[in-house]
Amino acid sequence: MNNSSLPVEMLERISNFYSRHNEFNKAYLLAKLGIQQSGSLNVLLPLFLSNFKKGKGRVEDLDELLNTHGIDYFVAENTQIANLYVASGEKDKAYAFLIQNAPRMDLLFIEHPNEASSYISFYLLLTTLEYEHENYNQARFHLRKLLYLESKLLTSLEMIMYWSIILDEAEEWVKRSDFEDIYTRLSGEGIEIIRFYADMIQRKLKGSVIKAIRNQIYTSKELEHKRSLCIRLINRVQKREDWLDGIEDDQQRYPHDLLTMMLYGTYLEQNKPNESMPYAEMRYRLHSDKVESIHSYWKQVREERSNKSFTLPSNTNLTFLGGGEKIGGMSILVTINGNSILLDAGMHLRELTYHPDYTPMLEQGIGFKDIDALLITHAHLDHTGAVPYVYKQHPNLSMYATEATRRLMKILLLDSLKDQENRANGFNEEDVRMSVMGVAPVTEYLTFIVPSKKGQWKITFYPSGHILGACAIHVERDGVCILFTGDYSIDPQHSVGSLSLPPDLQVDVLITESTYGFVPTNASIDRVKQEQMFIASLIETLKKGGNLLIPAFAVGRSQEILMIIRDHFKGERFLPFDLYIDGRVVEVCEVYEEIFASQSQDKTLLGEEVLVANKIYSNKRNSTFDFNDFYDDYLLKGGNCIISSSGMLRDFSSSARYAERMIEQSQDAIAFTGYMDEESPGHHIMELDRGVDDVSVKINGKTKTLRAKVDTFRLSAHASREQIMKVIMDTKPTSVFLVHGEHQKSYTGIHTVVSGHVIYPTLLDLLQHLSKDINVTPVFNGQRYSIEF
Repeated sequence: MNNSSLPVEMLERISNFYSRHNEFNKAYLLAKLGIQQSGSLNVLLPLFLSNFKKGKGRVEDLDELLNTHGIDYFVAENTQIANLYVASGEKDKAYAFLIQNAPRMDLLFIEHPNEASSYISFYLLLTTLEYEHENYNQARFHLRKLLYLESKLLTSLEMIMYWSIILDEAEEWVKRSDFEDIYTRLSGEGIEIIRFYADMIQRKLKGSVIKAIRNQIYTSKELEHKRSLCIRLINRVQKREDWLDGIEDDQQRYPHDLLTMMLYGTYLEQNKPNESMPYAEMRYRLHSDKVESIHSYWKQVREERSNKSFTLPSNTNLTFLGGGEKIGGMSILVTINGNSILLDAGMHLRELTYHPDYTPMLEQGIGFKDIDALLITHAHLDHTGAVPYVYKQHPNLSMYATEATRRLMKILLLDSLKDQENRANGFNEEDVRMSVMGVAPVTEYLTFIVPSKKGQWKITFYPSGHILGACAIHVERDGVCILFTGDYSIDPQHSVGSLSLPPDLQVDVLITESTYGFVPTNASIDRVKQEQMFIASLIETLKKGGNLLIPAFAVGRSQEILMIIRDHFKGERFLPFDLYIDGRVVEVCEVYEEIFASQSQDKTLLGEEVLVANKIYSNKRNSTFDFNDFYDDYLLKGGNCIISSSGMLRDFSSSARYAERMIEQSQDAIAFTGYMDEESPGHHIMELDRGVDDVSVKINGKTKTLRAKVDTFRLSAHASREQIMKVIMDTKPTSVFLVHGEHQKSYTGIHTVVSGHVIYPTLLDLLQHLSKDINVTPVFNGQRYSIEF
């Protein structure tokens, strides 16, 4: 009864005493009390974790533990905490916890290779959970980190062997030059299958191995199924006619197993060819990281591709003036038969010369007055920030975009004026207004004509998701069909749909974004799961009386986050917390609302439960109720959610003002949900070493101690590597040009014996498997590329 009055040092000693005498509940409760009183985590955390299960610890106690200051330093204990969540039936919490802590685990392992055992346990558990979520691509990525570790670091070999078989990665593992040495350390169920793959790779399958595979019976149902599939492969090698007998039953029992799907796909090709195409598509969706799935789907799609044969018009090329090998300044010159058109005119956001370098265009003898039109995909500044510059070069230039893009780009361009003062060829407010007035609105799906001196262009805008008004642009001229995707999303969002192309669209040349073409992080995680993790984090913060700040891009991301929150709580009469929006978010939401209404869409962003913060306080000098008054009166009590721009927490932005007040409050949290430039304040906060007791960070020029919780979620509005691959195969082009991505960048493995390309192939790596049929070009700024059929 007097425990709470004991000094922390005494709590540590008594907890340890009870633990040694198997009084688990007492030991656990004392360790928990000691942690609550800021005792030494080095002493108390092991006692808490070791006595949790037998001491009847509650999930709520784990939740509270994660909010303890300094807990982030104990990365090696992450797996224990996650396992306790799993044992308590909270697998989703375990999964979210592991995903959030994966970057810190990687950093720990880079600096401390002696933590290999903790690293391996962490990723084996994450592999297990990814597999249970049917996220096989991501499960294999985590597993490959382990399959290629330096031999001296390998532990838990039996579990690594198990998952290499289940996820059909055994063939990759046995390719290691030192595999035979590793094989001598293997034991347990599945070792016969590993030997089978090793011998198959070397083309020297022994009778003893075949006999062992046929006679061995495994207690694991999954391994036993894999053994039966190995027997099928053996029968196939031995040319037995019955090697596919019973494959329908296998497919019923294990419908998503990769090897089963491969064999069943062969069965369909031989017996039910009409079902091959949809099955190959499903297989690609589930296992799009595997070359076999790519080949299978492409084989089906390729047969539908028309073989075009005609004389290619002369002087047919693409010049990439910006947005090639990096994000920013997107602008592409399309020239066909001596006629030219521009796609996008974007801004370099952090460079002194903000507009694309149009010198390569001028050197071809093409001036701005020789361009027939400027076509704009969407409103983001990296695609529209140089529109005023282009307009000033040729005020009579025909420009086209959707009405939503036209209205949103005006907001963003006006907001960017403060950065124009010190830039050469900068623009002013009048330039913005005049250039936006010069943009003619287009209707999605409706083809229109752009005339030129010699003939005409046929132009069609197709919705691309990403943000409101965003479109892919189809250009047809003299028999050549070019599709420029702009930025696009494949997963439908709450605020907008997804890329929508006609199934029979003729595409000879595809220009596609490749933003996430090399990214192996949780970009591949199912979007629904990401949203669930985000909402869980929101509820957790509010439950402990904190505020959640969501710095978000004013256009697109803010509206998406707002609708995710509102849709989640739509079953309740009122939101169970106050939801505020601030900054440019407010103005953009109003445009979204008006566009939704004009399109008769049953969507809404604003309403009585969404509070507009900057209508409560005033930014005017000598105001009687300014931002700090608002924060003290409305937010200091906690239990609020704020969505505010900028998304990267730029100094003196609306979101930075909130962060300045919240950053030192341990009950508060900041959630980043999208792309983060490496030089931005937001990225700096994400990368800080939270293991240091007092981590300093600068916000608005002021040094602050970071105590607030920092979460990251990938609610991306861009296509993933796998989705980009599918768009390429579905459109069946002859040539592909990759833009808006870092082509020379790839995953960097930790303490591995192979390059990152082996662990996580980039989009370029995967596209090599289509090279016989498609010309693939990663483009670079300032270069001109000929179009080839």
